[in-house]
Amino acid sequence: MRLRPRLSPVMDRFIAAQFFGPFMVCLAAFTAAYLLGDMFDRFDDLIRYGGLGLLGLEYFALKLPLIISQVLPVACLAGVLLGFALLNRSGEVLACQQLGISRLEMAVPVLIVAVLISGFDFLISETVVPAATREAKYIYSVELKKRQLKAVFANRRIWVRVRDGFVSVDNLDKKNSQLKNITHYQLDDDFGLKNLQHANTAKWNGSTWVQSGVNSFQIAEGGTVTKTADTRLDLGLTPADFGLLRFDPEEFSLWELDRYIADLRSKGLDPGGYVVDRDLKYAMPLACVIMVALGMSLSLDPLPRNLSLGRSFGLAIIIGFAYWTALGITSALGRSALLPAPVAAWIPNFMFAMIAIAIFLFGEER
Repeated sequence: MRLRPRLSPVMDRFIAAQFFGPFMVCLAAFTAAYLLGDMFDRFDDLIRYGGLGLLGLEYFALKLPLIISQVLPVACLAGVLLGFALLNRSGEVLACQQLGISRLEMAVPVLIVAVLISGFDFLISETVVPAATREAKYIYSVELKKRQLKAVFANRRIWVRVRDGFVSVDNLDKKNSQLKNITHYQLDDDFGLKNLQHANTAKWNGSTWVQSGVNSFQIAEGGTVTKTADTRLDLGLTPADFGLLRFDPEEFSLWELDRYIADLRSKGLDPGGYVVDRDLKYAMPLACVIMVALGMSLSLDPLPRNLSLGRSFGLAIIIGFAYWTALGITSALGRSALLPAPVAAWIPNFMFAMIAIAIFLFGEER
């Protein structure tokens, strides 16, 4: 009885290396393209504020971890397609299949590497990316643009020093340029509290804040509080002043994001899109494994596909674009509360995983 051939450890390493080499090349290419796009997008500011020197280099170097984390799934897909296009061109995949080695056995070493890449993505997203992204934002907004850093955080509440005192804000909706629960503390010459104003919301219309639910109080020397008729908060600030230290989702680690969401809910505020962003922190690293599985399904056929290097690279770009489009649509629906947060974050992964499984099983029947 003739035993069915199985891959040896040497063959495992060979196939894994055939994926990992093109993957690293694709990762470098996509990262460079992303950096160039970001540089051209900010070119006017870099010229105006003199950011083409060491400060600009430091800014883009600090953005590298975030960029790498974002392009890893597409680089995984392109690496698989290019690596197996080379193997198919030399006939090595067909030779393995003629020896009776299954597609699943050839896929296992590549999937193991993909799991390691996924773990690496999750690790840097929780450690390096938040710190580096915050520092890059500080360099760009404060050191490069020479803005004054006024805001500080205290228990995740935003405090801003203004000319006549302090302004505190519970929440800043950066997308809609809206503040919630704003309090203006006006101080006298001896730094005692003389006036207090509170508004439920304030929305920036491009030139001024449109406020609602404003209440004003005057505090006398003896501590007597008198409500006044003043219904206007003069903040003297723009959304950019609040946004300098308002963290974007990629600037949070998971535990920081969990704490921030819990803090907003404890104040009766809606965390909104932050819940979707928290689920995305789990879903995005897994996309590396799903993209590799999809690439393996497309590359390994009972009769291997004759994909050239150019076609493989183009196919990776198309699938990657489709994935990011689907992710953008479902994330937007989740942030608008039209979809539950877990569904919005995980639907693209589920869809592309089902496509990969379907292609693999269909190929097995052919």
